[in-house]
Amino acid sequence: MADSYPYYVVWTGSLHLGDTPGVFMDAQYAGLIVQIPVTITFSPDETAPIVFVATTTDVEIFNNKEHPIYWDWTPGTALPTPVGYINDEDLITGQPEKHLLSIPHGAAAIGKHWITIQVNAETDAGLRDDFVLRRLEAHESFGAKIGW
Repeated sequence: MADSYPYYVVWTGSLHLGDTPGVFMDAQYAGLIVQIPVTITFSPDETAPIVFVATTTDVEIFNNKEHPIYWDWTPGTALPTPVGYINDEDLITGQPEKHLLSIPHGAAAIGKHWITIQVNAETDAGLRDDFVLRRLEAHESFGAKIGW
C-alpha cells in the first residue's frame, strides 16, 4: 500500500513568473512577482506550523539565487523573512518541482492572508529564471482556500 499524501489542492493553474514574456505558451504571464490571496478557515492545532506545497515546472536556479516566498507581505513595506523558496532542490525524492512553505502558527491566524512569490531580483535582467507555478496545496491539518 502506498503512503498517503497529506496535502489537498487549494489552487491549480499556470502562472508564468520571470522576465521573459511568451516563453511558456500554456501559462498566463505574471511578471516578477505574484500575490495570491489565501484564507485560513480552521486550524485545530495551536502550535504546529501551517504548511503549503507549491508545485512548479522549469525551475533552474543560477548561482544559488533562489526565488523567495513571503507570507503576509504588504507592498511598500520591508520584505519579511521568507517562509520558503522556489529552487531546484529535491525536497521530495524524484519530485524536484515541489517547494515547501512553512508558516509559524502564530503568523497564520484564521482569516485573510497573502502568499507572495518573487522572482529573485539579484540576478541581472534577461538572465532571471523563468518558471511556471502550477499548483498550491495545503496540509490536511488545517483549512485553506484561495481568495477571501
